[in-house]
Amino acid sequence: MDIILVRGFRYCSKKLIGTGIHIVARFLIAWIFLFAVIRSCEPDHGLHPFNEDILTIGEYLKVNQEEYSKFYRILVKGNMLLPLCGYNPYGEGYTLFLPTDEAVDHFIEQSKDYGNLEELLQDTSFINRLTRYHTVNNKVHTDEFPFGALVDRTLTGDRLTIGFYTESDHPLYKVNNVAPIIKANLEMTNGYVHVISEVLQQVEISGYDWLQEQDDYSILAEAMELSGLREGLWFDEYTILAEHDSIYQRNGISNIEDLINRIADPGNPYSDRINSLDQFAAYHILYGDFYLNDLYMGDVEYWTLGGEFVTIDAGFDIRINPGIETFGITISDSGDTTVIDYISPVWEDCNIPTHTGPVHSISELLGAGSLSE
Repeated sequence: MDIILVRGFRYCSKKLIGTGIHIVARFLIAWIFLFAVIRSCEPDHGLHPFNEDILTIGEYLKVNQEEYSKFYRILVKGNMLLPLCGYNPYGEGYTLFLPTDEAVDHFIEQSKDYGNLEELLQDTSFINRLTRYHTVNNKVHTDEFPFGALVDRTLTGDRLTIGFYTESDHPLYKVNNVAPIIKANLEMTNGYVHVISEVLQQVEISGYDWLQEQDDYSILAEAMELSGLREGLWFDEYTILAEHDSIYQRNGISNIEDLINRIADPGNPYSDRINSLDQFAAYHILYGDFYLNDLYMGDVEYWTLGGEFVTIDAGFDIRINPGIETFGITISDSGDTTVIDYISPVWEDCNIPTHTGPVHSISELLGAGSLSE
């Protein structure tokens, strides 16, 4: 009987038959491998002598479950440990922002809903969201961190923001303005682990409501409230450019009454679209969510709720409405004159995350021409 092997099949007496024994063998090998991965990530109280150079994120957590015991238990309860043992079918690996045990303790201490870890673990709906909010749907090294929001979203569909700051001349990162990264770029076979010193909480407040809660941005917040802008925010994503109260005070406006006296049209409701107060407040809201790293390069016009454009020149610097108003003139020691005819982001107070988009603090009054006395 003549047998010829052709690409995994064999011909016998001119008829094609499958190499059944090879198919069964490959099937069994695949299942043995999958079973081993699943078994390696099943929670238990023993440690196994894994080689950390070939660990997945889930396996690393199991090996180090004593160090990260509390979030490890949260991941197990939230059914996220097994996915972190495997490979991401929708991205190039995962990134896990891993809270320390102290971070979990602090979260529970600050919580109004949970008195201890056991109570937290009972809320499976919250645990499921919490674990997925800490997991980014791609692997991201700190070298790829933007000053803004990560392009890749978490498994809850949210974007996390990254802030930069220095401590003892060392660059450090803070996630969502609340969670410093204390150990970065732990590389696993299926992504990265970044250890953080605070638990991340999913942002549920809107940009409008965030502004209303801030004591230091009260003048703009009250102008928006009086103008009835909440009803006009029918769209899901927007960006707010906001001036701190001190910037209004620098321009002779101490409170909302001063702003009304400066620009509001007598006899018209503040919420009337033709009222200058409404136009001024609406000019601070851009359609679309634009973290600083989302801004287009060059001079680009962004449509506002007030029906007018704000121009943002994004490059090495970010200049808002360049060339429209002069805010100051500086003269260097060598006699060079610099005209400041643009508004800048206040970097440390930008990229404030809300579920509708970011809030950016700015250095000068936007639409200052309408405030001229």
